[in-house]
Amino acid sequence: MYHLSRARTLCKDLSVQLGVAYQKSDLILDSKLIGMALQQTAINECVLHVCTSCRPSGHSRNPATQRPGYRLYEKLLASVQHGSLAGHVEVKPAQCLSLCPRPCGIAVSAHNSWTYLFGDQDPNGDVTDILSCLQLYLESDDGMMPRKERPASLQASVLGRLPPPSHNYEIE
Repeated sequence: MYHLSRARTLCKDLSVQLGVAYQKSDLILDSKLIGMALQQTAINECVLHVCTSCRPSGHSRNPATQRPGYRLYEKLLASVQHGSLAGHVEVKPAQCLSLCPRPCGIAVSAHNSWTYLFGDQDPNGDVTDILSCLQLYLESDDGMMPRKERPASLQASVLGRLPPPSHNYEIE
């Protein structure tokens, strides 16, 4: 039901942009309009929380800006803002994700979608795998990212996956 409602809203918005008449009662819509609406039913936006207090055992707590988690946050924020994910991913600092034994931690979530929690992210490494994982997340319609489709570094580092509140699991 969510996708049908979303598709109708998108059709209405796109019809305005294309100058095509659209009424809720229309049974047949322009195929181009339907195709454009269906392409946009994938997740359009998500939030990436980065634990800014993450640090390995023995690493100084202060200054906060030198914590590995904070450095990872800054690197991801810059990469998202200046890359193809700008406008689709909001990078937010998290005070603590309670992943202390597995720093650095990140979480990705979106409305009515699966939420993922990852640990063991290297603040000194390349963030390309994280960005690729975010792209995969955005391309799904419910945030589901099968293990084998995620970048290798995010296959072993997953710590949890939470279903959306609307999820109904059928036991077979």
